[in-house]
Amino acid sequence: MRRYNRRIAMPLVLILSLSSITFITMKGSRILMTLYAVNLGTGPLEVGILFALYGLPPFLLAVAAGRIADRIDNRLLMYWGLGLYTISMVLPWLFPSLTILFIVAPLWGLTSMLWVVASQNLVGLLSTSETRTRNFSYYSLGESTGSVLGPIIVGLSIDALSHATAFLIMAAVPAFCGVIVVFKRHIIPHTTTVASGVQAPRNLKDLLALPAMRNALLTNAAVMGGLDLFNLYMPIYGHSLGFTATTIGLIMGAFGAAAFLTRLAIPPISKRYGERAMIAGAMVLAAAAFVTFPLTTSALLLAAAAFTLGLGLGCGQPLSMILAFNAAPPGRQAEGISMRLAVSYGAHVVIPPVFGIIGAALGVAPIFWTCALLMGGGSWINRRAVR
Repeated sequence: MRRYNRRIAMPLVLILSLSSITFITMKGSRILMTLYAVNLGTGPLEVGILFALYGLPPFLLAVAAGRIADRIDNRLLMYWGLGLYTISMVLPWLFPSLTILFIVAPLWGLTSMLWVVASQNLVGLLSTSETRTRNFSYYSLGESTGSVLGPIIVGLSIDALSHATAFLIMAAVPAFCGVIVVFKRHIIPHTTTVASGVQAPRNLKDLLALPAMRNALLTNAAVMGGLDLFNLYMPIYGHSLGFTATTIGLIMGAFGAAAFLTRLAIPPISKRYGERAMIAGAMVLAAAAFVTFPLTTSALLLAAAAFTLGLGLGCGQPLSMILAFNAAPPGRQAEGISMRLAVSYGAHVVIPPVFGIIGAALGVAPIFWTCALLMGGGSWINRRAVR
């Protein structure tokens, strides 16, 4: 038993550690992309198009990546994901321009998705039904750490050096993780499906027919909509108020700090009240935070509102991840996770440009208040499921 536990624990710790480090760039690069585009004189519409380009390739290919993880090899996704992610992050340093952002944005989305599908699938496969909530909570804590460190490192790098140099600093993170994966590849599982001979059906309608899966996907859509609009419009709003990149980074980091704290509380709270009840309450808190943003121009109060939003939305992603993994039948867990990711990236494609047009015409206040309504709808969906 001890040998078995050690065999499981070593790759799990490795995956969780590397994911935590990689999230620094995943979270920081999107803030960097926004700040660089705004610095070059672009408006909300152009930034919204950049976010849409970021989400389009993974939206189209996430399910295919999940099938590769289920049936071929998780490590294949890791190699390609980290390697090409590093290369695409270096390009804006080599060719600093707005044009290069429109080229690399879809590459960032695609390559980061490959890593995320493989790492999330491995966390689920290396867990038992008793430890899965805890381990996905650990995974989400790594994401929260990246949400704190990524924007702060980006802000400090821009103010102290330049936007172009900040891209190079961000590229060093996936490069480091890629080297570790290569040297530790022997302890990372391939996939369990091929080894066990499971050949699950490939019809997506089978998964969508599951009520638990539909609820997880709808909840994730609401959460990702709120996160996308916060990540897009908070930097734009802060820039319009004359804040420095460091100040904006600290405000965004406050969200990540709160998400870290609320994710620590996921195992005990979800055990007592259930995942859906926890999400329903959290999204009400997020709605209150979105109402507050356009009502203040104080950096301190905006940081407090971002912290409150982090407490609300911070648990939405990991809980929807757990629900999607648990709802999928054996041998199709990565496919279930990838469907959730497809919804996430679909939000990246649709929401930013649509709301970019609205923001350009009406300003940021209607955007934030629409987010509040979106959070209320997500809370209502999960309250119905609890009943």
